[in-house]
Amino acid sequence: MQNRNFRLYFAGATLSAIGSAMVPVALSFAVLDAGLRAGALGLVLAAQTIPTVCLLLIGGVVGDRWSRRGVMITSDLLRFLVQIALACALIEGSQSLVLLMALTALIGVGNAFFGPASSGFLVGIVDKEELGRANAVLRTGNALAMIIGPSAAGLIVVGVGPGWTLGLDGLSYAASAVCLGLVRLRPDARSTTAPQYPYVGRDLRIGFRAYAERRWLWLLVGQVGLLNLLAYAPFQVIAPELLAAHPDGARAWGALLGVIGAGALAGAMGATRWQPKRSLVAVELAVCSLLPLLFLLAADARFPALLAGAAAFGVGAAVLSVLTLTAIQREVPLEMLSRVMSVVQLAVTGLNPLGYVLAAPAMALLGPHATLAWAASCVLVSVGILLSVPDIRRFGAQSSRGSAVPGVS
Repeated sequence: MQNRNFRLYFAGATLSAIGSAMVPVALSFAVLDAGLRAGALGLVLAAQTIPTVCLLLIGGVVGDRWSRRGVMITSDLLRFLVQIALACALIEGSQSLVLLMALTALIGVGNAFFGPASSGFLVGIVDKEELGRANAVLRTGNALAMIIGPSAAGLIVVGVGPGWTLGLDGLSYAASAVCLGLVRLRPDARSTTAPQYPYVGRDLRIGFRAYAERRWLWLLVGQVGLLNLLAYAPFQVIAPELLAAHPDGARAWGALLGVIGAGALAGAMGATRWQPKRSLVAVELAVCSLLPLLFLLAADARFPALLAGAAAFGVGAAVLSVLTLTAIQREVPLEMLSRVMSVVQLAVTGLNPLGYVLAAPAMALLGPHATLAWAASCVLVSVGILLSVPDIRRFGAQSSRGSAVPGVS
């Protein structure tokens, strides 16, 4: 935080995260207030994710070829305009599912270009040995946003409606763009160092090869993709539907997300000091801590128990995010980092739309509680499988002795 440029980046990222943390509550109850059910919410969430999935690889190439800051600011401005338009539509009383899906799809376009560029942008403003702490501090800001955003959103949705909440999220994107414009990049990070090939396909092949050569990376990314498909996407659809049956459903959903944020804050603060050598073993332990909330929801536990599970979920999510991102940033060369991260994000989020869309049929077939229990059990099995792989168990220990993990440059 003594780094002026990092402070600006942190401020913009945190303000944007606060706005984004309001969206799940606002969007969920915008759909429900329109008389639509969980299946419609799944379609809206899928509409945002599908453009992100389709454009992520192009976003990675753009992030390595052109100014990462310029790409991020452009993405922020696009999302600002679209979110303001969506807010105005809801405030005026629009209940069109098609309009909701179209505007959230444009948000997904901005996400596709912002994400890959941001991973390389951080490497351009902090030293490599400080990446772990920098990621942890950024995750701390995200965790604060997860506490403030949902709690505030629950009150705003009840008080004035979901449209005003989405309008505040739009303003947060504008604030992020301003902060990014004030950052001063290191001279060696101002322009791309990636080879300029005339065909995008060549750049994509290089990024895929860098990803595929690192077995630890695609194993871990595959597991997180499975987690999103089977657990996180259904959780986002099923949990608000279950809580909406209670009188204060919006407040309960906001409170649950807020406690997840409190747990994430604790996990991120711990990650600023705890940098385990066997970092991927720690990642698997973090995955395990995501599952109690799903099992408690499946068991129809009382709300205080759900809050305890939400706290553990937040801790695990923060540790998982910090350790995974830091490992990638340290092991992948800067000139191809955006492309590799685009492949990572595609693999992680590519099945999310399917998870959103299938959540409602799964509830109809198995019931909401059985769906969550089955999903959490599958993820738990994946932890045991990955811990049996030597590349995962030995990742940090081998690197610390100076002998690289197979496939790691």
